Amino acid sequence: MSEKDKLPAAEPDPALEWAKLWKAMAESSNRMVEAWSGSMAPFMLARLSEKPAGFGDGNELSAAIERMAQGPRLADVWDIDRKMALAFGAWIEMRQRLASYNAVAAAPWAEASKRFLETMSAIGTGETPAPDWREAFAKWSEISNEELIRNQRTDGFLRAQKELLQAGLQLRSRQDDIAEAASAMFGLPTRKDFDDVTRQLTELRREVRALSRQARGQKIEGAL
Repeated sequence: MSEKDKLPAAEPDPALEWAKLWKAMAESSNRMVEAWSGSMAPFMLARLSEKPAGFGDGNELSAAIERMAQGPRLADVWDIDRKMALAFGAWIEMRQRLASYNAVAAAPWAEASKRFLETMSAIGTGETPAPDWREAFAKWSEISNEELIRNQRTDGFLRAQKELLQAGLQLRSRQDDIAEAASAMFGLPTRKDFDDVTRQLTELRREVRALSRQARGQKIEGAL
């Protein structure tokens, strides 16, 4: 065996290995952006240009994205692409439901302001002296509370509140899907993994407390 063969193999340079890793991650990110731009971005921009001021009550863009994302899954379409499309559609749906809820929630304030002005005008024109700020504020509180309670008991408010809550939950679910897909792509633990670890740790703590109580009980019995 020659002296050259006896020499130990050179250890890899950590800085060089880190640079290679970052380069690979950057290339993967670029490929993801290219796939997204090539498949979803033109479609979304085209639909947004058709209705730049917003969408109708039917929320056509959100429904179209949902139908397209739930269609047949081809081998050349990334799963992360489909999840991002669903999240985008859920976000549009959330904005639509939030706008509807704000419109319903703002109605009682307009009615309360109208009633308050009419009440103050009627008091000021008569022989009754104008109320001070405390009485005016108390009257405004009374009127606004009546209108708010009346509005919150209507079917329109309850329906808008339910739809907003459902849209928020759907958006959160779509965001969780993207987070789990990204974590799986980069080999990171997902939220389900943390939930499993937390559940196992909680069960282990319960068993330890039960064993501790049992050991204390046996110790007391032995002392008696």
